[in-house]
Amino acid sequence: MKNLNDKILEKLVNTLNYPILIYFWSEWCEICKISKNIINDIEIKFKNKIKIIRINIDYNYYSTEKFSIKNIPVVVVLLNKKIILKKQGIFNKEFFKKLIKKIL
Repeated sequence: MKNLNDKILEKLVNTLNYPILIYFWSEWCEICKISKNIINDIEIKFKNKIKIIRINIDYNYYSTEKFSIKNIPVVVVLLNKKIILKKQGIFNKEFFKKLIKKIL
């Protein structure tokens, strides 16, 4: 599980031309701990089809502000630099599978 910082996120958003799923989380968030394994599984399953980025809100204030993150966990999906989904809460694998298949 790789976490990225504000600068790397900004660069990826501006250069990648395939879907990006940004997962906003924190170490103190209990729901995030549950979602972490689901995100890892989804990343393995869709490795070459979608870029999954994890942003720890405690260290990346710019991205947290830019995407107006008020509660966590939050999933933001970008396609061609545009937000196509922003959803807060806990999600199961089926939610992610359906979402990714829909945007692909």
